[in-house]
Amino acid sequence: MKTRILYVLISLTVLLSSCEKIELGKSFDCHMGEYYKVTRDLSFIIDSLNDSRCPENCVCAWEGEVHLFVNINIAHNIVDTVLYQDPTGKYPFLYGGYNFSVLDVHPISTGTRTSKDIRIKMLITRI
Repeated sequence: MKTRILYVLISLTVLLSSCEKIELGKSFDCHMGEYYKVTRDLSFIIDSLNDSRCPENCVCAWEGEVHLFVNINIAHNIVDTVLYQDPTGKYPFLYGGYNFSVLDVHPISTGTRTSKDIRIKMLITRI
């Protein structure tokens, strides 16, 4: 019995310590395929991305873009949309009283990807 309680306590500690707290108005890192709960009514998941940026050590005529395919849920209103990388944060995606900005995607990976190795820096603010 004591072993089972100890196992449950260790499992809860690991689970709770691995959750990243996302605060509105502060940038955070996220990954594709993971579910993020921002507030009681706001959650999202990044399904995949399409990266057309110029690879490192290459000369390109066009800088390229990153498109994130995202499922956003606000108070049970769900939208599937595409977010674009905008390091300036000047052109956020507006939905349900929130601004969604993609600040950085690292590393550069050409093509459509679903890898969890890709780190996405985002910012969500309330309007």
